[in-house]
Amino acid sequence: MKYLYLLPILACQLLSIAEAASPVFTKILPRGGKPGTTVDVTFYGDRMKDIREVLFYSKGLSVSEIKPDEKNGNKVARGKLAIAPDAKIGEHKLRIITNSGISALKTFWVGPYETVLETEPNSDFAEPQIVAMNQTIEGRTDSEDVDYYAVAVKKGQRLSVEVEAMRLGNILFDPYVAILNEKRFELAAADDTALLL
Repeated sequence: MKYLYLLPILACQLLSIAEAASPVFTKILPRGGKPGTTVDVTFYGDRMKDIREVLFYSKGLSVSEIKPDEKNGNKVARGKLAIAPDAKIGEHKLRIITNSGISALKTFWVGPYETVLETEPNSDFAEPQIVAMNQTIEGRTDSEDVDYYAVAVKKGQRLSVEVEAMRLGNILFDPYVAILNEKRFELAAADDTALLL
């Protein structure tokens, strides 16, 4: 009874040791995929050399052939993520499980369109990245970066653009989207759209 006050301190110490051994999961790339496909994914974080499996909180997604990267296995792991044809469109939550613990929750997005990676350079209006209708563009934006994309549309055809940005849950990011014609005239623009963080 004399040293009973030390029990909470000891418990906190043990919890901090357990937390130090748990994997750190910072991101998954690519961030999404299309139903009915298998995507080569890369998991980034720390303490991942003993990665065992990926835990999904919804049906329709599974990872196989998961293993630490040969060169940087403690910080990177790779695998094949299968998306079932009937997988729900939208956000799917996942965690990494290693022999030493379970990671914080991250997300993977399932969308109806093919995913195309951004190719640099595309920061010049005269040399945009050519994309097709009904595609998901997975890009990255560095500080004050401007990216240009060109898509062929016919007169009277509707063009809809959606930016996920902060909804991906990585960083605070405030995008601005403008639709320009070939003469650089702004046809439409969106910034800080209500309800779509």
